[in-house]
Amino acid sequence: MANILCIGIDDPAMQMKQAALERAEHTVSLAKDVRQVVAACSGIQFDVILIGHSLPAKEKLRVHELLQDRCNGAKILEQHVAGPELAVADAHVSASESAEDLVAVVKTLISERKSA
Repeated sequence: MANILCIGIDDPAMQMKQAALERAEHTVSLAKDVRQVVAACSGIQFDVILIGHSLPAKEKLRVHELLQDRCNGAKILEQHVAGPELAVADAHVSASESAEDLVAVVKTLISERKSA
């Protein structure tokens, strides 16, 4: 079980990710904007942070910089549509992949973090 922060602006997509990750027994927090990211990182130490496909590339970079300052140590997983936009992410997953694929990538990131 891990603490996961999902960041995005597409409510239906965020709810689907949340449901899939919670079925896999993870604790999931959602954030739509910088204020919510800061608040979430102030109260919880996250294992994985999923940056959703609906954020523009510039916003992904801005959020990543914020996460480096506020949520140090969390693995960053970028979800994308056409291809990775956040080269500094620890992992990437296509928005077209299944919920099971997303959960599998999260599981890999968690195992990497715990062994570090």
